[in-house]
Amino acid sequence: MAERILDIKDLYVSFDTYAGEVQAVRGVSYHVDAGEVLAVVGESGCGKSVTAQTIMKLNPMPPARIKSGELTLDGIDIVATPEDAMQKIRGKEVSMIFQDPMTSLNPTMQVGKQIVEAIKHHQNMKDDEAQALAIEMLKKVQIPNAEERAKQYPHQYSGGMRQRAMIAMALSCNPKLLIADEPTTALDVTIQAQIIDLLSDIRKELNTAIILITHDLGVVANLADRVAVMYAGKVVETGTAKDIFYRPSHPYTEALLSSLPKHDTDKGDVLVSIPGTPPDLIQPPKGCAFASRCTKCMKICKEKQPPVFKVDEGHESSCWLLHKDCPSERKEAK
Repeated sequence: MAERILDIKDLYVSFDTYAGEVQAVRGVSYHVDAGEVLAVVGESGCGKSVTAQTIMKLNPMPPARIKSGELTLDGIDIVATPEDAMQKIRGKEVSMIFQDPMTSLNPTMQVGKQIVEAIKHHQNMKDDEAQALAIEMLKKVQIPNAEERAKQYPHQYSGGMRQRAMIAMALSCNPKLLIADEPTTALDVTIQAQIIDLLSDIRKELNTAIILITHDLGVVANLADRVAVMYAGKVVETGTAKDIFYRPSHPYTEALLSSLPKHDTDKGDVLVSIPGTPPDLIQPPKGCAFASRCTKCMKICKEKQPPVFKVDEGHESSCWLLHKDCPSERKEAK
């Protein structure tokens, strides 16, 4: 059995604003094992990035606060860990790749020096050893002529190369968990494919656990072992990539998949969209958050939040349609 790297149980995270308490994460639970890729998908504002940033305690506190729940990273209780200890954990135990590398890299510093700085912060290395490791990491992420490229500044790199440099920096201290937050959003399609291939190679070579945060289901299909679908601060369905793509059991998952353009879509075809908007998380609904947009909505959906139902081994979903007493005609409704 693979080693459990991350375990999140019933996590609640809120932001205190002038308008009120924004309940950004409402009882999220998921786990990641060594060498596994977990994709967390959902539309903007569903809480996927807030959850990931809570793992590294990157959300500013205040206004953010962890209300309750458990968050264990390789045996470390993150919720109870103070900031000075977190500085030793970030980069060494867990690293993060952000969606826009240009805003994550220091524009006034050579790329190689930035990687060296990250290495020396966590490892007792001499300058020349750290420099050699930085160049080795640039080579590992397939940056050509790494020795010369290490002396260049971020603006001298293309978008894809900057993202590769960020991956090199994130992996420089061999973390057990790598969080990739929309790593391909700002890149063109061919570069996206290269970055996904690179993450796949890293997972195989280093046995690194990866959390891939994305709304691009094509990326998920190519890389993920398991998928967690989030909506309005909750995980509504989890399962293997095959479960989610071929046997979705939550109406939101089905709607997400239906909204994907197909390769055989004709020019005149109307693209499918999900009607309505996500709920206000200052005053979230008492029932299922997707009820107002769901074509299969029942009375109970608006009155009570659904529990987690087991669909199959490793496949779970929070939907009243899975209750044993649910009428079959509701399950089959379009």
